[in-house]
Amino acid sequence: MRTFLFYSALFLIVASCVGQENPEENLPNLRALSHYEKELSKSSQAFALDFFQQVSDPNENQFYSPYSVQLALAMAMNGNVDEILEEYLEALRFENLDIEDANRAALELTQYLKDVDRKVKLNIANGIWYDRNLNVKVPFKERMEHYYQANIDAADFTSPQVVRNINDWIDRQTEGLIKDMLDSISPDAVMLLVNAIYFKAEWKSQFDRNLTTKKPFKLSNGGNVQVDMMRTKEAASIRASYGVDNSYLEIPYSTGQYSMGIILPENVGLEGIKEELILSNLETWRENSHETSAILEMPKFKMSYKVENLNNDLIAMGLKTPFEGHPRNFSELFEQQPGPLKISRVVHEAIIEVDEKGTEAAAATVVEIVVTSMPSGPRVISIDRPFVFFIQEKASGAILFMGQLVNPGEL
Repeated sequence: MRTFLFYSALFLIVASCVGQENPEENLPNLRALSHYEKELSKSSQAFALDFFQQVSDPNENQFYSPYSVQLALAMAMNGNVDEILEEYLEALRFENLDIEDANRAALELTQYLKDVDRKVKLNIANGIWYDRNLNVKVPFKERMEHYYQANIDAADFTSPQVVRNINDWIDRQTEGLIKDMLDSISPDAVMLLVNAIYFKAEWKSQFDRNLTTKKPFKLSNGGNVQVDMMRTKEAASIRASYGVDNSYLEIPYSTGQYSMGIILPENVGLEGIKEELILSNLETWRENSHETSAILEMPKFKMSYKVENLNNDLIAMGLKTPFEGHPRNFSELFEQQPGPLKISRVVHEAIIEVDEKGTEAAAATVVEIVVTSMPSGPRVISIDRPFVFFIQEKASGAILFMGQLVNPGEL
């Protein structure tokens, strides 16, 4: 079994089977996607692939939910206007959406994803906690409640209970898969925006537990490791396309609306795959894939992954100003600004378990907003090095005298 790169359709792919016939008895709950949903779907795919390009390490097992990161930052986006808002739209790959369209699409597409397959359990939830000493602007609060269905709570950020409350909320939304995500919050925190996603689905063609056995998994360095290799008893129905450098597979869940996509290197390693993993290529692989059947073998595994701070990765993707103490950051959050605000950290955690029956996965993203430190007293300006000086009149700007001081010791 060759080294493979996988990604859950939930996190990297928005199912695009609208309008296709389905011979299964349990039909998917399909409807036509709106223009806004199609644009957000494309934006989410572009963001997912760019995010993967930025954070992936070919020598490390990794798992994350770009969709969760994007939704959490989309909530943060709503606290901004003008050039900072444009920075969010570009960094989140919302090139063809303005903020209202993006918000509307987030609501509608999230509902579509939750409803499209009744046999798949999918929960996408948002929560916001803010300093109880501050008043959130009504428009921001209304957008969060309507478009993101967010629970919004005022909290005492000086109490350790708020950390427990947020962790408990994440625990509940992820069915207990993600526990104690936060150890603490910054003493300068004024708001935390949290997204959580939970996914559970059974394979359309399940693996036979009696056929799971130890087999070698080939590593990129030429070695191998023994793993629990699952195997289907009969040929499973999948979609596949085969190229010189890689094979593309879609292993369906349930009604087939969700699938696990697999990109299996043929003559290149994961680095070679990474170079080709762009949206246009992914669309081509999907379009060229065809229905086929095969005996499937794949590892049974459980993986968890946590990034304590995605700041540098997001900055590299174009989201820069929000991480600085810019005076116009988050101008739409509070009635009275407590001071310059910035994102102090973006924490992300994800977990996945793949077995003979199906897949269970969860992810959570926390965006922490803090007030930047203010000087404790008057600023000190020290004229302690060579300088140019002149005597001028304010209204006319006339300069009467001009000179430079280079070495006072020689005067």
